Amino acid sequence: CYWICTFSNNQYDVKNEVGQGCTDSSFYLALWSGDCLGTCLVLDEQVQPLKRSWCLFEFIQTMLIKDNDQFPAFQGLLFCTSSGVLNHGEASVE
Repeated sequence: CYWICTFSNNQYDVKNEVGQGCTDSSFYLALWSGDCLGTCLVLDEQVQPLKRSWCLFEFIQTMLIKDNDQFPAFQGLLFCTSSGVLNHGEASVE
């Protein structure tokens, strides 16, 4: 399954979408559901996602899930660019 957080939340009502705290958010619930097999971090030339708090939250959760024996099929973090997936050697860093 693929998780695209931009499409899952009403961007005009994020406060209600997130709930009472981070662990109520659809981000957290989807990542920890056991159905996600990994997280794709889509990078631009300025690496903007690493400046966004929700992206960092997802990054941290990804690392915690990867270290958790409860999800052996979880593949972890994939660094993606417009030319492909860096982890697989299928993309350029430029």
